[in-house]
Amino acid sequence: MAEAPTLPLSCTASSAALLQKAATLAKKLQIPCPPGPAAPPQLVYTERGLELRLQLGGPDTVGTSVLHIDFIGGRSGYRHARNCTINQPLARAVGIRPGVRPTVFDATAGMGADAFVLACLGCRVTMNERSPVVGALLADAIDRALQDPDIAPIFRDLIRLVIGDAQAALRTMSDPPDTIYIDPMYPHGGTSALNSKEMRIIRAIVGDDVDGGELLAQALLTAAQRVVVKRPKGAPLLGERPPSHQVLMKNSRFDVYLRRHL
Repeated sequence: MAEAPTLPLSCTASSAALLQKAATLAKKLQIPCPPGPAAPPQLVYTERGLELRLQLGGPDTVGTSVLHIDFIGGRSGYRHARNCTINQPLARAVGIRPGVRPTVFDATAGMGADAFVLACLGCRVTMNERSPVVGALLADAIDRALQDPDIAPIFRDLIRLVIGDAQAALRTMSDPPDTIYIDPMYPHGGTSALNSKEMRIIRAIVGDDVDGGELLAQALLTAAQRVVVKRPKGAPLLGERPPSHQVLMKNSRFDVYLRRHL
């Protein structure tokens, strides 16, 4: 069973034409679907796609923060992803090298940015997201990406989205992936690839990752070749397990666990 949102949530649409999509999603997530605008937090279907709207801060805070996933444009869009190379830290950490493209299970897909980059580099990637709310945002972004001729083949041929508990999925795998990638919710105050507002929105809806060590333990039992954990610079090792080696960056690092070293 997918985890319920940690905040009261409803779903609606910005137009009558989109209201049926909102009603279908609300039924799936078992949340209300009011016929008109309501106070955030709220999932809203707009002309650009599904948005999560949330008022951060206290009751006197002015304005609403919006979380929207877009694989076509923006900071995580196709133009950015296709300019990535196999020499970047993420690619080296998961095991990409000339002529080698590992299969990857992204156990904590989140906004999907890293999984998208890996798919653009030629890896077959399974995005696993246990939050039904974030999963809905990802599914909507993928649906829109499939309508874009430049990017549709990547999502059709190389990316699969799974909503549910990653540990349960790993325990029942008959064909383990080469690499399992884990990017757990960073501790409060940690530096993230997400900007602070995106992180605050996601944390408010899904809460903190409290079982990262357990997920790592299961991943180490399942992965065919390696497990990669993304951590902030200076953060403790996930599950206090020392990695085989690390790939260091300015504000974060990848802890790499090779199966042959276990």
